[in-house]
Amino acid sequence: MGLQAGVHNLPFIPVLGFMHSDLMKVRRDLKTVRDPYSGNEYVVVLPVIPDIAVIHAAKGSRSGEIVTDATRNDRLLAMAAKKTIAVVEELVEPEAVLPRRQEVFVASVHIDAVVLAPVGAHPTACPGIYETDAAHIREYVVASKDEQGFAAYLEKYIFGPQNHDQYLEAASFHRGDSGSYMLGNLPGGK
Repeated sequence: MGLQAGVHNLPFIPVLGFMHSDLMKVRRDLKTVRDPYSGNEYVVVLPVIPDIAVIHAAKGSRSGEIVTDATRNDRLLAMAAKKTIAVVEELVEPEAVLPRRQEVFVASVHIDAVVLAPVGAHPTACPGIYETDAAHIREYVVASKDEQGFAAYLEKYIFGPQNHDQYLEAASFHRGDSGSYMLGNLPGGK
């Protein structure tokens, strides 16, 4: 809801469901206001206006038209942020994106940069393109249990690779016969 307030340049926005929850005890930023029409009291949250948002999509155009998965809040995030970078699996002509604008469409006016990065959402999923890499998530969880393990993880996946292709190689991705990326440890991967 804070993103909604940010998009509409509101000083706060009411939310339902927080009034009698433990959140009111631990979140000092939550306040209540009285509805001038009904007299009911509501919890309100401050606007969320990110400096930079990074969203991911299967396809986007160089001019900034993006189609994202309908289950995500990418459009809202892009509209609320001061600057938005869209990472896409594939660059297409604007004409290829516009027919899908009835889906969750982010207009170019809300996008400041488009970056081509195949498998750029890894280790999470890009719906319709690839699934979450559960093995990688497990590796991360195990590595994050101690400083030495986490340092090794960071070296392997973050600091060691010099570019995106090297990261994909470290994460066991390789290009399949079709030119698309395949993950060795996913069902169906090679």
